[in-house]
Amino acid sequence: MDTREIARRLGSLSIEERVQIINCLLDFSPQSLKVVEIASATQLGAPAVHKQVEALVGAELVSSQTVDGEKAYAVNAKMVRDLFDYMYHQFGPGFQPKTSHADTEAAH
Repeated sequence: MDTREIARRLGSLSIEERVQIINCLLDFSPQSLKVVEIASATQLGAPAVHKQVEALVGAELVSSQTVDGEKAYAVNAKMVRDLFDYMYHQFGPGFQPKTSHADTEAAH
């Protein structure tokens, strides 16, 4: 994953409803859920779920398939895992900024 893709995917999680949807889909993973099922589980309105889940599909964090003539959605566990693995390996469990050269010089 390049930095542009990472920024796009992290940006897609900047809306609370989308995080709620991802959490819901993770809870039911690997099962796919229809919009009305996600709406019921998250207490969000179906139109809001539809709009936000489609944005998550666009970011490749959620996949869609047709089940009984309706779209059903599932978390793209590999993509979510890869995204957070990247963040963990770049920043660790708790981000500690490296001391800059200017800070080192000032300390001496």
